[in-house]
Amino acid sequence: MCNYYAYAALQVASSYQQYKAEKSYANQVNQNTYAAAERTREEAIYKDISLQKKKGVEYDKSAAEKFKISLEAKKAKGKAKVLLFERGLGGNVFTTLIGDIDRNEGRAFNNTDMNYENAVYSIEDQRLAYNRQFTNQILNMPLRSYAPFGTYLLSAAANTTGAYLMTQAPSTPNASTSPTNVGNPMGYK
Repeated sequence: MCNYYAYAALQVASSYQQYKAEKSYANQVNQNTYAAAERTREEAIYKDISLQKKKGVEYDKSAAEKFKISLEAKKAKGKAKVLLFERGLGGNVFTTLIGDIDRNEGRAFNNTDMNYENAVYSIEDQRLAYNRQFTNQILNMPLRSYAPFGTYLLSAAANTTGAYLMTQAPSTPNASTSPTNVGNPMGYK
């Protein structure tokens, strides 16, 4: 190797190219990750909205069921009142029959409410599970970083220094056997 300056310049240029390539690759990976994360966020939003709408549908079902139960109870009460009136019955029999109809209506309302609450809890659990799933998907997406340019310059300097030191001949001591060197292994006078 005859020109150390050219070798050093070559090492710096090579390090700069490596730095630019790593930076470009990291930026490309990060842009792809950001785009995928945005798509995942949008999917999570759509899924959450659909689950909220599903909860609204469950509420509507519950309200329709309660309305149906209420109508059936009113029909049963009306029928019981007419039949009891036609037969001339009243008092405890009337109160007992109307009370049974009211109790059955209350039990049916209670069952409808419990079914609605269970459906809502199930939907909320699904929302939480999807939230965790989408969050984990986003957190597990790859992000790349790159070392600062100084690290690449330090590597180039180390390579250049190593090449310089390997091509330099070590200095050797004088091999003459003068009387001052006899018996003195270090060659001191």
